[in-house]
Amino acid sequence: MKVIFCEECGGRNTVQDELLEQIDKQPVSCQFCGNVMSKETIIPHKCADKTINTLHYHLLFIDDDVFHLQLMKKTLEKEFTVSIASTGIHGLDLAAARQPDLILLDLNMPGMDGYEVCRRLKENPKTRRIAVIFVSARDREDDECQGFSLGAVDYISKPINLQILNARIMVQLRIKQLLEQQRLHSDSLIQSLHQNSMAVETELDQLRRENSRLLAVLDSVQEKIFIENEDGLIFWANRQAAEYFGLTLPDLLGRSSREVLSSNGAVCDECLPAAGSYHVKFLHLPLFNEDGEVEGSAHILQENPAQLCQAAESVINSFIDRNREAIRENLATILFGIDAVSSILRDNKEFETVSRPVIKAAERLDQMVGTLLDFQRSDRES
Repeated sequence: MKVIFCEECGGRNTVQDELLEQIDKQPVSCQFCGNVMSKETIIPHKCADKTINTLHYHLLFIDDDVFHLQLMKKTLEKEFTVSIASTGIHGLDLAAARQPDLILLDLNMPGMDGYEVCRRLKENPKTRRIAVIFVSARDREDDECQGFSLGAVDYISKPINLQILNARIMVQLRIKQLLEQQRLHSDSLIQSLHQNSMAVETELDQLRRENSRLLAVLDSVQEKIFIENEDGLIFWANRQAAEYFGLTLPDLLGRSSREVLSSNGAVCDECLPAAGSYHVKFLHLPLFNEDGEVEGSAHILQENPAQLCQAAESVINSFIDRNREAIRENLATILFGIDAVSSILRDNKEFETVSRPVIKAAERLDQMVGTLLDFQRSDRES
């Protein structure tokens, strides 16, 4: 035979071993309230595949009636671990030392009554959470109200009905068990959240490091690059882009990309299409988030080939204009030198063989440079 307790009424049921083994297939009805009990609803059900054992529950009885204490101890110690105290002081000491699951406390005791004992239990951090059931021969509503106001969880009148006492004890132990399970579950969730938070923080740190490395690379390249958000406002630019726009990075951030492009004679097919001549063109690259939605765009400078040719031609023309006379003079000096050397070494047959092609090349170079200079001047004048 085994002893199990009903979740509904807390009643103590004696069940044959064979019936308990088959409880999954054939639930057992409570002998007191008729509630159908399955393995999941037996009190307690921490170990669903084992016979219920309540001896790990510790009860403390505090009462000045020694006969009543001994009776309660003998009656309940077969199912529970039971401690007794005949004074309030002794009861407080046992409660702090042994940490019982439940205290049954008599109201009417000499010296320190049950109310004072309960008040001190609730003031002590070590005993504050222990459930207290008041036991009293008095039957007045104000006694119950005062007991509940001090933190008691139940009130039982003397003479005690053992079946009711057992049921109320089991109800409080069941509540304690559920609260403990809830606390363990909450602790597990908190631990899991903490671990997840640490994992997320680690990933964020990794992303930050990768982002920093990427920005450092982009900042070191020669291309001019800036990034705008979905509202068209610049939120990052590399050093080359900031220098190109003639702004410091703080001044550039937050400004409209359209405004910056237009004020610098630049265009972008998406943001600011060309309406006429332009100096430079920026390549538009959309940036997507994890959901595939555009959340901004990057811009990379593309030089205009025609503009580059014009700039190169302008540099060449400027160089020729500044050095036209110097070119002619240096070329004339070279030709005069070659002619002078040829006159001096006219009788040297070996030198004549070498000098003849040099003289012809110098004369040809003189003609080509003269033609180039004359063409450049006439083209500039026209």
